Amino acid sequence: LVLGDSSGGTLRAEERKQLLHEGAGAHVMSAYVEIYLDNSDGRLPVDRDEVVLKRSIGLKKDEYFLDRKHVTKTEVFNLLESAGFSRSNPYNIVPQGKVNILTTMKDEQRLELIKEVAGTRTYGERRQESLNIMAETAARRDKITEMLVYIEKRLKELDAEKEELALYQRLDRQRKAAEYAYYDKEQRKAKAELDKMDSRRSEDGQESAQLQQAEESAKAKSKLVERDLKTVRSTLAEVE
Repeated sequence: LVLGDSSGGTLRAEERKQLLHEGAGAHVMSAYVEIYLDNSDGRLPVDRDEVVLKRSIGLKKDEYFLDRKHVTKTEVFNLLESAGFSRSNPYNIVPQGKVNILTTMKDEQRLELIKEVAGTRTYGERRQESLNIMAETAARRDKITEMLVYIEKRLKELDAEKEELALYQRLDRQRKAAEYAYYDKEQRKAKAELDKMDSRRSEDGQESAQLQQAEESAKAKSKLVERDLKTVRSTLAEVE
């Protein structure tokens, strides 16, 4: 019941009741079976000389315990497989009705049975699983290597782009400095021209004021001369 893979787990409710109780008397709701295994040779990967496996069956439960600790069914069978009790080997416990069948087997069938009992089939399956895992690991390693090569290539490209960017930034700073110097020079030159024009405009203004003043003075003199001329004419007229 403890080592078997089909007992209890696939029973219907009525079959569970018959397994737990048959005959007269009070019905029980659960039952358990314990097996004490000698592990003095360390066959089981447990740091104890004695291992206790327990299976408890109820109307609605099926539980496993390892040294009084609750474990899953998968953990139990993995532990047993590590010690040679393969889940795929139905001959760990041989029912009484199969003894005669075993004795009348052909040599080829008996050889296959010996391989199965010895666990070589499980070893082959595990070996194939390991080979598959190794193949997958190798494929992943190749893929990772390919990715690393691509990353290295990209890093080199990025380094080249970084150098180009640094050169561009340096030349751009030089261009901006040259443009600033040129515009500053042009600004100074334009300012000097403006100052010169302002100076000329000021000089022209002074000259215009002087011309206007001279014009007004000439007009005043012309009026005086015209007045004197009139006086002279009037005097001449009187003399005549």
